[in-house]
Amino acid sequence: MIHQTIWLVKKELKYHRTPFFFTMVVTVIFGMLGASLLEPATRHLFGAESVYYPKFAADILFIFATPSFGALFISGPYLSYRTIKDDPFTKRMAFFRSLPIPVHVLANSRTIIMLIILAILSVIYYLTIVFSVPASFFDYFSIGEFLIFSLLWFGYGLALAGMNPFLEYGTNGKMLHLAPFIFLGICMAAIFPFYFLSEYTIVEASLLAVKTYRWPVALIALGVGIVGSIFWKKLLVNRLRNRDYL
Repeated sequence: MIHQTIWLVKKELKYHRTPFFFTMVVTVIFGMLGASLLEPATRHLFGAESVYYPKFAADILFIFATPSFGALFISGPYLSYRTIKDDPFTKRMAFFRSLPIPVHVLANSRTIIMLIILAILSVIYYLTIVFSVPASFFDYFSIGEFLIFSLLWFGYGLALAGMNPFLEYGTNGKMLHLAPFIFLGICMAAIFPFYFLSEYTIVEASLLAVKTYRWPVALIALGVGIVGSIFWKKLLVNRLRNRDYL
C-alpha cells in the first residue's frame, strides 16, 4: 500500500511540473505583496508612529491565499471555466477508481501531494517576505518572532488546505470554481466583525499574539492544522468510496 501511494505521488508531481513552476512564480508575487503589508503593520503596532496601510488587504491575503498554497492554483483546471464542463479531476479519479487501487491509497496520495505543495509554496512565500521587507522590519519583529508567525499561519493553512483535494476529487468542476467565491465571502464576513470587536485586524492580532505568547501560539496552530488535515483526508476517503463517477 505504501509503495502504491509513493508511486502515485511521484507520477502526479512529475505530471504537474509546469503548473508547479508558474504557481511558485505567483507565490513569490504574493510574498512580495505580503511584505509590503506586514512592514507597515509592524510599524503601526510596535513603532512610535501611526501608520496608514490597507489593513483589510493584509487579512484577505493571509486568510484567503494561505490555504490555497495546498493546490496548484496556476493550472488549467483552476484558470479555465471549461473545467465546469470537462471536469478533468473527476475523469482522472474515475480512471484511478477503475484500477485495483484501494480508496485509502488514493486519498493518502492526494493528501501527501497537497502537503508537499503546501510545504514548498509556504517556504517560498515566507522566504520571499523575509527577503522583501526592509531591514527596519526586524527592529520591530525579530527573525525568531517571524518564524513563529510563519508557523502560526502555516498551521492555519494546513487546517484548511485539505479542502483542496476534497474539492478537486470529491466534487465537480462547478464546485471547484464556486468554492473560492464562497470562501472569500466567509473571509469577508469574518474580517469586519473581528475588526469592530477587537479594533485590530486578524493579521494584526496574530502579530500581537506572537509577541505575547510566542511558541505556544505556533504549536497550537500546528496541532489544529494536523487535526484539520486528518479530518479532510477522512472526508475524502468517504467521498471517494461513495461517489458516482458516471
